[in-house]
Order: sequence, then C-alpha cells, then structure tokens
Amino acid sequence: MGDKIKGTLEVGANENGEIVINHPDLKPDANGVGHIVFSPSQARHLAQSLTKHADEIERETRAKADIERMKAAAAIPVDRSARVLTDGSPVTDDHRELLPSGQQKGYVVLSAEERAKGFVRPVRRTYRHAVSAGGCGSTTTMALSLAETYARDPGFYSGTFCATCRSHFPLDQFVWDGTTEQVGQ
Repeated sequence: MGDKIKGTLEVGANENGEIVINHPDLKPDANGVGHIVFSPSQARHLAQSLTKHADEIERETRAKADIERMKAAAAIPVDRSARVLTDGSPVTDDHRELLPSGQQKGYVVLSAEERAKGFVRPVRRTYRHAVSAGGCGSTTTMALSLAETYARDPGFYSGTFCATCRSHFPLDQFVWDGTTEQVGQ
C-alpha cells in the first residue's frame, strides 16, 4: 500500500493498476482486509468531489465563524473619537486639501486599536463606481486601514474616491466589487 491517512486509511494501487483504499471499518475480504477499488478515472472524480465538498464545508464553517465574530464586534460600541490618518499620524486641519491626483492630503480612519475590536462587516478593499448610479464602472482599491474602518463602522464615511474619475462622490454611487451591496451599508 502507498499512503496512510491518519492511521485509518491506506491508499495505494493493486497489480491491475486500480486505486485501492483499505479501511478497518469495511467488510474484510478473504485476506482479512476491507477495501474499495476504483479505476484511476473514478479515483480522480472522487478526489475532485471530495475536494469540492471539503471546500464547501470549510467556506460554510468560516462564514458561520465570521458571522459570530461580527455579532460579537457589533456588541462593542465604536469610539469614533479614536481617529488618525491612514499613516497613523494625528488628524490635521488640512487633511482634506486635494492633491493633483484628486485625492485628499490625508484620510481619516479609526485607530488601529479601535479597528482591532472587530468588524461588523467583511473587510473589502475594492469597490466599483456603479454605472447604474451614474458612475464610470471602474474599480478603486483602498488602503487596508480604510477598508477596516468601513468593516468596523460602515457608516463612518459619507463619500469615497473614484481613482478613474479622480474625484470624490457620495457612497450611494459605489458598490463593493463583485456584489450589489452599496459601500457604507
């Protein structure tokens, strides 16, 4: 036999070129070994099916854990006074001055300590300027500290920046990339 899986399964091949799985809970044959025999094609399909189902279960388990974490985070009030700029420096009076790129000199985010209290929404970094809302349809990817601020307190901002239009617009013009969910909700 070839591989042992956690001491319960043995996977290998027989002299006919078939895949064989020995398992102690299967009805033993004349040699006292319980096994299942697959053609290579069947084994590949089984492996794909097992991988697919394992991936689905892991996604569902992660999603349930995420929901529980988000519920726990929602129980902790957000301290909106715990604010810094994206680089961690204190908020300055001139942070809203526009650069030649159209972006602000600095963007306000919740402090790292405040963001560490947990998120009430998934952390998403990329959003789309929705054509259906009069936008250009392009995506913009934001700094992680901004994305975590949205995830901790979705209503923290009233607008955001479109990298293609090089301007700021109200949040109702943007959706999270790959979803129909409006940014900031």
